[in-house]
Amino acid sequence: MAVKDVLARRLKEIRKKRGFTQEQLAELVDVAPRHISFIETARSFPSGDLLERICKNLNIKYSELFLDDKTLTREELLSNLSYLINKMDVKGLNCLYKLAKEL
Repeated sequence: MAVKDVLARRLKEIRKKRGFTQEQLAELVDVAPRHISFIETARSFPSGDLLERICKNLNIKYSELFLDDKTLTREELLSNLSYLINKMDVKGLNCLYKLAKEL
């Protein structure tokens, strides 16, 4: 499952578990409700700043948004991560670094 799809599913699960509507979460993180909807349907991926605000307001670690039920082998994980890292710009690498530090 793609990272965007995992994030979409996990954000929706966590938001509902915390008892927030999309509109309520959107207000807390200062975005339009439609933006939350687009993230939860994997049509959009949040910026690093928005991820920070979402995690703060849901009281979760970054990693909780990216946990997937599917287990890959170590080799698959390293290969997939290497591919993704090589495609990232400096901003993306900084975001990934911050995320990894939270684990």
